Amino acid sequence: MTLQSPTPAEASAIAVRLVDTPAGLDALRPVWEELQARDPEATIFLTWEWMAQAFRAHPYRWTVLVAEDPRHPGRVLCLLPLKYRTHWSRSRAEFRTELEAGGRLLWSEYTGFLCHPEHEAAALRAVTDHLAGMPWMKFSMRYVAQDRRCRLFTDAFAAKGFDVSYKEYLINRKTTDNLVCPQVDLPEDFPAYLANQVSANRRQKYARLKRDHLDSGAMHITRADGAGFAEALDVMIGLWKLRWQPQKGEKTADRVAGNYRDVLTAAHEIGAVFLPILWKGDRPLGALGHVIDRRNGVAHFIAGGRDPAAEEKGIGQLLHFHSIDWAIDQGLICYDFCHGNERYKYSYGAVDTPVLYFEIKRTDYDPALAFDFICAGAALRRMEEFLQKGKTEAAMKACAQLARVLS
Repeated sequence: MTLQSPTPAEASAIAVRLVDTPAGLDALRPVWEELQARDPEATIFLTWEWMAQAFRAHPYRWTVLVAEDPRHPGRVLCLLPLKYRTHWSRSRAEFRTELEAGGRLLWSEYTGFLCHPEHEAAALRAVTDHLAGMPWMKFSMRYVAQDRRCRLFTDAFAAKGFDVSYKEYLINRKTTDNLVCPQVDLPEDFPAYLANQVSANRRQKYARLKRDHLDSGAMHITRADGAGFAEALDVMIGLWKLRWQPQKGEKTADRVAGNYRDVLTAAHEIGAVFLPILWKGDRPLGALGHVIDRRNGVAHFIAGGRDPAAEEKGIGQLLHFHSIDWAIDQGLICYDFCHGNERYKYSYGAVDTPVLYFEIKRTDYDPALAFDFICAGAALRRMEEFLQKGKTEAAMKACAQLARVLS
């Protein structure tokens, strides 16, 4: 497909500036919210209230590129939230700045660009022009469900001589494609969903599970409300760790569980969380955490946990069917299993939706464009680690680099 490119004059007429302070972020809120309401490709993970939580928790690790129409003061045409990463290059013995999607500071399920739909090509071209002159060595974005905008963006960098590549992202010993997101289109009522989108065998099994466990009163499902959210989240995280810590190890399990906690807590802060728990008496058997995008009508399944010692069958089925039933009742139109094409997701009638992962690298080395001084704090902390480990030569070279950058 050939994409329509803007003329250089169109792109140069757009002004691009950086916002990287809390005060600047707060001042940006009105135009950010205006743009997100206008953009048909916006998601909850690109809203101001979501990104503000990510940025406030990570000072000096983010910026927002703001593309504005100088002919119409106050009209924003594109927003690109970015995350800074500080990398130590062993080959050159220097710090380098790398850029990623800003939403990954909060482990957002989807990333991308906010654009005015009538000006996206020119605005993205202007953003690439500005980015090309900023100090960084590698730029990557993962989990972007905006194919057209990705191609406009990366084509512009390729035309400037940058190295552009689209990547695979396989996990679980390369058995799971994490750039595939199985999603279920939801009809207007739950019986229609069961009748038309679920196999007869799965439908019959669910009917038996529901009759034997829920309708009989042997089990029940609760939903976290405002007052009980913290306790419910503790239950879900605890169940997840019971299931996965033996396989992943304590350190990795704690880190991943902390990421899930941050995502679901952020959703709770903006009234966008759904967390059902399946109980047998006062014993929790399983739980699922979701982020709810009401504007787009999507329930995003983030993580689930179950008691591995539970002998009861169908814990996950009862919870997912309950969540889909709830989503339909709420008027949502999509149940999103998010990243990974694990087999069980398709038994609920899910269909694949691809997302993109691209990487852009500079082909010509320029020391003035290798490191951004906003990363100085992270570099100093890394230098402290060098000293603690006796890596004095690396510490001296790092110190010399920072002296050049900050002088």
